[in-house]
Amino acid sequence: MTSNRYFLRTLCGAAAGLSLVVKPAGAQEPSSAEGEPPVLVELFLSQACSMCPPAAALFPEIAARDDVVALSWHIDYWNMTSSANGRWEDPYSKSEFTARQKRYNKNIRHKSSIYTPQIVVGGEMETVGGKKEKISALIETAPRTGAPIEASLSRGGMQFEIGESDAGGNAYIVTFKKSTSTRITGGANAGKIFAEANVVTGIRPLGLVRKRGGELWVEKPSEGESCALIVQEPGQKRISAAVYCPL
Repeated sequence: MTSNRYFLRTLCGAAAGLSLVVKPAGAQEPSSAEGEPPVLVELFLSQACSMCPPAAALFPEIAARDDVVALSWHIDYWNMTSSANGRWEDPYSKSEFTARQKRYNKNIRHKSSIYTPQIVVGGEMETVGGKKEKISALIETAPRTGAPIEASLSRGGMQFEIGESDAGGNAYIVTFKKSTSTRITGGANAGKIFAEANVVTGIRPLGLVRKRGGELWVEKPSEGESCALIVQEPGQKRISAAVYCPL
């Protein structure tokens, strides 16, 4: 118990609003209420990218599937590009989201180059973000070996019971807006409207989840935002678990 309390204090010092309790050996692990664990599907795009409108329009359909956790990350490297209509600075773009895409491309494609729109499935497979058939095929063939998670509201926050996995990983809370509508007034997409789903607004590390799983308590996100819990193998590799928050 001493080491568990120390681990709890360490995590709370690093990330406010978090508790992690490691279950003792032999404790019953939670089962998935929905059957097989969902697959994490991530879209990387920009409102300033001329090739991205079809991917942005397709993603709400992907996000509506009940077998995925869908997150849309807006990258920032298109913000400085100019067109006959000037520039457009994507209001949802962040450099840390670009860094996430760069790491994926090094891991999956073994390249330093990046492109948009890009879809990443399960942290291990990627394709062009507007290719519906290819995306569906990757989702259908993705391994369903992630840890089961039971999510519930508890003590004014959110409780996550994470089951056993092959490798465990780093836990993160990702906040997002379920739906957004942005009228583009500059850049290559001037005059268009981006009606999007699950647009990421932030990501916060929570700490390490070991192979045997454990429990996490996290504060609710700000009003008007939703969130997802993801557990990812170190080095931003395979997704060990993913679930929407119980809001």
